[in-house]
Amino acid sequence: MKGAGKTTSCGDKMIKYFQKAFKITNDNIILTTPLVLFLFLLSLYMGVVQNAPASLVTSILLLATILFMVSAFFAGWFYMVKKAVDLDKKEFLADEEKAKASFGLLKEIPVGVGEYFFSFIGATILFVGLIFVLLLACYKLGLHFIGNVGIGIAHLKTAFTSAEAMKTLVSSMTSDQLIKLNAWNILFLAVTSVYSFLTMFWPAQIIMGTKNPFVALFKSIVALFKKPLSSIVLFLYVSFINFVVSFINAFATINPILYFVSMLLYFYFVVYVVVLVFLYYDREIQTKEEIFTQSDSDSGADSVGQDPDVDKPGEDQ
Repeated sequence: MKGAGKTTSCGDKMIKYFQKAFKITNDNIILTTPLVLFLFLLSLYMGVVQNAPASLVTSILLLATILFMVSAFFAGWFYMVKKAVDLDKKEFLADEEKAKASFGLLKEIPVGVGEYFFSFIGATILFVGLIFVLLLACYKLGLHFIGNVGIGIAHLKTAFTSAEAMKTLVSSMTSDQLIKLNAWNILFLAVTSVYSFLTMFWPAQIIMGTKNPFVALFKSIVALFKKPLSSIVLFLYVSFINFVVSFINAFATINPILYFVSMLLYFYFVVYVVVLVFLYYDREIQTKEEIFTQSDSDSGADSVGQDPDVDKPGEDQ
């Protein structure tokens, strides 16, 4: 019965966070502006680079530029989201005052870039590096336990060009190949899901706690298991939203109007998910760590004035 009570309490609490995140997102819809502008500028830059001559120098400059762009965006935008979560703690006398404060969040972007730019350069490099290592390990593991599907790279490239090409490839495969292909899909899905779960709190920890990306990754993983049930519920909820939005976007490409609406929905829920994760981390992890730290500090303050040379029980003189 106690376990059931805890589960119900956890569920009620998480539902409140889900609802609160919607409120914060709606009150600070300005958060979508940097996201849309960044993706637009990134796609514009990628379009220009495609016309550049292919060379080692060009590739290095491309990767370096993307790294700096992504890191600057993450540093500024995540800090802006953190300030939006902080803004929810304040009370405003009028809606105009609240709207002005929300619009003022844009001013926080340069502050965040200046404060966390190098942290997210390190985090981005580490994130990509860990993905590469995990996928390589996953590939080796799959070859050992599942085996080769028997499809060449050229056939896969052709299959991904259109839905008809993919359908043709799948229909030409044997039952043994289909079983192996499904096993590979499950393996990659499992690995990427675990990796996404373990790094879920990483950006929030960098912004709210530790600038060092390596230490922040470790602390964010530890934070996951302080309240494992709540963390799992949060991750499953975020994964469900991602699945639903991706499903809608996949079918919305048949109509320009539907595609436009689906993209608006996509941007909204990207902001919502980030706000939700930051909100949960702020209220459930960061705030309680600050309370414990303050408690320890108060205990230390109580001991001020005591003679440090006073003998402690059981200690040798």
